[in-house]
Amino acid sequence: MIKLKKYTVLTLCALTLTTAPLSVLANEYDQKITDQEKKITELQQSEQSVEEQKNVLEQQVTAIEQEVAAVLKEKTNEEKKLSELTTKIRLLQEKIQKREVQLRNQARDVQTNHDSASIVDVVINAKSIGEAVKKTVAVSTILNASKDIMEQQKKDKIALEKLEAEAEQRLQQINKKTTELKSKQEQLVQMKLDQQVKINALQASIATEKDQKKKYEKQKEEAEKKRQAALKALEEQKRKETAAREKAQAEAEKQAKIAAENARKQAEEAQKQADAAETAKQKQAAEIAQLEAQKQEQQAIQQQEQAQTVTDTNANQVTTSPTTNETKPAANNNGWASPLSIGLSVTSPFGLRQDPTGASGGQHDGIDFAGSAGTPIMASKSGTVVEAGFHWSAGNHVVIQHPDGYYSYYMHMVSAPSVAVGSEVSTGQVLGGMGTTGNSTGVHLHFGVSTALWSSFVNPAPLLGV
Repeated sequence: MIKLKKYTVLTLCALTLTTAPLSVLANEYDQKITDQEKKITELQQSEQSVEEQKNVLEQQVTAIEQEVAAVLKEKTNEEKKLSELTTKIRLLQEKIQKREVQLRNQARDVQTNHDSASIVDVVINAKSIGEAVKKTVAVSTILNASKDIMEQQKKDKIALEKLEAEAEQRLQQINKKTTELKSKQEQLVQMKLDQQVKINALQASIATEKDQKKKYEKQKEEAEKKRQAALKALEEQKRKETAAREKAQAEAEKQAKIAAENARKQAEEAQKQADAAETAKQKQAAEIAQLEAQKQEQQAIQQQEQAQTVTDTNANQVTTSPTTNETKPAANNNGWASPLSIGLSVTSPFGLRQDPTGASGGQHDGIDFAGSAGTPIMASKSGTVVEAGFHWSAGNHVVIQHPDGYYSYYMHMVSAPSVAVGSEVSTGQVLGGMGTTGNSTGVHLHFGVSTALWSSFVNPAPLLGV
């Protein structure tokens, strides 16, 4: 920041006429005129210096704005790469899941359609040599196919671990850029708040002792009041965000514990079934059920770990797909349901607000809700998906068109949405997980409603009953 120079504003002196002889006062008048011209010259030089300092200050503001834009662009590029990577992870997970279903079906087919426990039994029970050969080949083919599928399953799981490790690195880079962006934005906020105060202070320093000086002093006082009010508003908003996130954190931890307890009970039941199995085929079916229960338990543990993660830009959990065992919120009399199952904690309401960067304007076209990274985001009302992807400002987002003419918006998701353009969604269907992608410096859900696509936004609060 530049250091302001202090200038003394000199008051213009009026020439007084006397009754003394002109010959006596001539030198005195000349001297006063010379002194006055000197004062005017100094005042003009001070005014020119003030304008130069004003230009320097405006250049510094412009430079910080460019730095914010550059960091936001870098953050957006990393988020695009992470969004593409999470899409690959989801596709690979789907492939692994389908292959596991295929393995269970093949095991069930062997148990149901091939009751004999061995190839020897097949031969003994066959009515003819030809039938024995056919059954033997069928059993052997199924066993060999299952072995090949298991080998491919191992390879895909190794590939999935590599993709998840890369996604973790990408997320760490995004968190770093998010922290840097937040610092730049805070610096820009402070500079913009101070700018008008300093400009008015410079103008007041060269004003006359008459109305012009009083005008600038009043403007300076008003600008200082506005700056103090803005700082107070920002501090209050920060306090509300902290309280809302703590409330959302507690609710997420509560649900995670319930899910973990249910998964533990399922795992114990599967273990009992595995211990009670009498034949090799029954043990195989029980082991598959046990693996499924362990998988659900692991997902519950991951959800609990995410819930325990502080919901700020330092969160390092990667949620590739939202948890699907969330309780769907009930719709209200307007037909709109809550987009979150953890309760709605508002951190920034709809309407005018203090905008840190100027990138989104002073009008907030939606409501921000607090939550932890990966918290499932649900469709507030049934409809058709008209947008699902990534945007530099909205981040990973979804836009749904509803039959009554409304559009609903879900922004800043942690990864690529789980729905596609053109798909029909129902109330409470999971769209993605809560994150901080796009023009965002903290984990939250921006929820908006409009009567036209990306225009004519309305306040969602009455629709949700908040």
